[in-house]
Amino acid sequence: MTLGIPGLFPPKGELVNYDYVDYSNGTGYDIYYGFSNAGITGTITESGFYSGMIHKNGAEITLTNQDTYYELLDVDFDITFNIPKDIKGDILIQIPFGINAQTDGTYFIKTTCSVYHYDSTTPTPMGSTTTSEEVRKAISIGEIGSHITTLKVTQATVKHFKKGETLRFTIKVYAQAQIDNERVIGGVGCDPQNRSDVDIDLLANDDTEDQVIETNKPTQIAFHVPFVIPN
Repeated sequence: MTLGIPGLFPPKGELVNYDYVDYSNGTGYDIYYGFSNAGITGTITESGFYSGMIHKNGAEITLTNQDTYYELLDVDFDITFNIPKDIKGDILIQIPFGINAQTDGTYFIKTTCSVYHYDSTTPTPMGSTTTSEEVRKAISIGEIGSHITTLKVTQATVKHFKKGETLRFTIKVYAQAQIDNERVIGGVGCDPQNRSDVDIDLLANDDTEDQVIETNKPTQIAFHVPFVIPN
């Protein structure tokens, strides 16, 4: 027999679990791991997921002017929420990035991250674009120079995401050469399993994705997102 007493067993609210919590700021952090598979880029929440590609890189670029940084890669990683979410605080982005030299030379490399609220129509910036430290790599043709960095983008006020809206991370990799007309390929590691990087032969278009992260160096790209803990 069911007792008709309202409120005796109130409906359960949203079940909230976080990877870790910052109690002083009232935020709970979830970690998302970037992946790339069959040319499609996205994000997932479980590090056990296997990515089809350990890295994502761009086309070969000729660095014609030694005084200029050239963009080697521009790639988006998206999280689309199926329930409303509120984000506030320091968003932390761990990025392994690197280059594959097509000519002998000394290269300077860096990466940037921009974060957006995307409602399927207009991307709205959250915080400011952040840039990594510059890294100097003296390498020979066919050799790899890589680095891992953690960037911070601060969302100072609460940013509300409706169901179906997207949190977008835009990652770019840049390089500059010490002399004119050096050639280079750049990219980021994006394997949730954090496996060692390798060349990838893409038979569909007879192309090769050249290794960009040094052997046995981290390849896991991670996004630490601070959510407002519901009262």
